[in-house]
Amino acid sequence: MTLRRALVKTAVSIAAVAAIGTAVIGVAHTPWGRPLLRLPLLSALAKHAGCPVGQIAPAAFESVRTHKLQGDVGSAAAGAHPALDFTLGETQRADVERWVTTQKADCKAGFVPSVLECQDIASPGASKLSHLRLQFDAEQRLVSVDLFRSEGAPEALVARFNALGRELDATVGPATSSSGTPSVAFMLKTPLQTVTRSYSYRDYVARTLLLNLGKRGLRLREQYQWLPPRPPA
Repeated sequence: MTLRRALVKTAVSIAAVAAIGTAVIGVAHTPWGRPLLRLPLLSALAKHAGCPVGQIAPAAFESVRTHKLQGDVGSAAAGAHPALDFTLGETQRADVERWVTTQKADCKAGFVPSVLECQDIASPGASKLSHLRLQFDAEQRLVSVDLFRSEGAPEALVARFNALGRELDATVGPATSSSGTPSVAFMLKTPLQTVTRSYSYRDYVARTLLLNLGKRGLRLREQYQWLPPRPPA
C-alpha cells in the first residue's frame, strides 16, 4: 500500500469512527440509553465533544453551540446571514418544515428535539445534499446549517464551491480566510487535497470545504452558523 492510499484510508477510518462515536453518544442520550453514559469511555467522549452529558434540552444544546462558536467569531457584523434557502436567526422552524415537505425530504429529529437530520435531498442547479443537519434555538429560529454534497462530477462541485464564494462575498462580506486553489486541476492533483474558504463575523460564521477522497471522489461541505446579539454588559 502506498503512503498516499494509506493516508486516504486513515482519513476515512477516522471519519467513520467519529460518526460511530457521535451515533453511540446520541443513543446514550435516550431515556433507555442514559446508563451508557456511566461508562468512562462514553462519558469522556461526550464531554470532549462539548455535549451536555445526560441532557437533551434544546436550550442546553444551543448553549454548547454558542459557547464553542465564540472562538471562531470576528469583530465586524455580517451583511447578511444566508444558509441554503434560509436566513439564519430569522427563518422559523415552521418555515423549514414547509420547505422539507415541498422537497419531499426524509428529515427526522435527532437525539436533541431541536435538531433535524435529513438525507439525500435534491438541490436544483447543484449537487444533491447527501446529508443535511438543521438546528433551532429555544425560540424556534434556525441557527445552524451543516451539509455535505457527495455526488456530481468534480467540475460541478468545484463550480458550486466558487459560486458560493461569490454569493457570500456579495451578501455577507469578504472571506476572512482561505486556503488552496479552487480548481479541478488542483483538487485532483492528489488525494486529501483540500480547499477552504471561511467567513468569521461577529454574528455569523460560514465555512466551505472541498476534500478529495481519492477513489471516493470529491466532497463539498458547507457550514453556516448564526450568533444572537449579546446582552448588554
